[in-house]
Amino acid sequence: MHHALVLVGPRGVGKATFARGLGCALLCPQRPGLGCGACPTCQRVLAGNHPDVDWLVPDSKAGLISVDAARACHVRQTHALYEGRAYLVVVDPADALGEAAGNALLKTIEEPRPGVHFALLTTNLQGVLPTILSRSLPVRLGRLDDDIVRSIVDARAADAPRERHDMAVLLAEGSAGVALELASDPSLARSLELVKQAITAVRAGPPAIFGGDNHPLWQAWATATAPSEAVPEDSPAEAEPEAPGAKKKKTSKKAAKAGDDGDKPASKKDAPALQRAAVRRLVELWILHVREQLRGRPGLPGLPPPADVAPGTLVAAITALQRLGARVERMGNVRLMLEQGLLEQSALLSGT
Repeated sequence: MHHALVLVGPRGVGKATFARGLGCALLCPQRPGLGCGACPTCQRVLAGNHPDVDWLVPDSKAGLISVDAARACHVRQTHALYEGRAYLVVVDPADALGEAAGNALLKTIEEPRPGVHFALLTTNLQGVLPTILSRSLPVRLGRLDDDIVRSIVDARAADAPRERHDMAVLLAEGSAGVALELASDPSLARSLELVKQAITAVRAGPPAIFGGDNHPLWQAWATATAPSEAVPEDSPAEAEPEAPGAKKKKTSKKAAKAGDDGDKPASKKDAPALQRAAVRRLVELWILHVREQLRGRPGLPGLPPPADVAPGTLVAAITALQRLGARVERMGNVRLMLEQGLLEQSALLSGT
């Protein structure tokens, strides 16, 4: 086996799980080369407290691996092996290694001590330093089959509603980590209701789109954009146990004070960001709904059935939704951009 593997693949497909499995395979006394997952050695590897598996993770405010951490890792591996037959360094993510930190590990990766292995995890191969990449073997991890993702979600998010399981698998597109995030996200139901009301309003035309705040569309909008205690959607990429040594994000004192901005309530300060997030999710769900229809399927559960239009119109609808997603990132008035996007969808359906 090559001593330095770069595990590259989309977020949530199991790169960190692969690294833990590799640690078991290298160290397990019961099933050498495979790992049993059950013996004390494997259990310690999986729990992140085996001395022969070293996790190198970002430790600076900039989200990078510091030079000091890289040097300390170099020193530790010079004294390995500690207990087992091998020593594994997991760098997660590899693109968090800046030039200085990468140089501190370069000699180690190029000519490691006997029994020392590296697993460098990344979603972006271009972000890995060329000097390290040239001394490593890339291993590409693709997206998982939906059946595998569903089995993982069923096992690890058993308390979530069944319909949310199905939706999470559809949205995750082969990423078990993303599916677990979605299955545990209570805001998904609010987003689906917004998409449902948006499609209904589009089919009814401008009177529904401009129906006022009491119209079901804009009531769903108010609910979807309301501040929530739910975990933010841009939470950690891999929905797996945290890498040992990873620092938890701290909430600043300033952020902890609700409304600590003169007389401006926290909800108003956050409104544009919440609105953009709501439109992002609406666009994502709506596009997936239309794509399912293009495949001859009924679309997402709970949403209106397919409209009786030509495939070319559905493709144009996807393009218009993509434009809407791009506009809300640039423009200040998110609701105005959403109204414009809904009018475009209505015009496409009516052929005007």
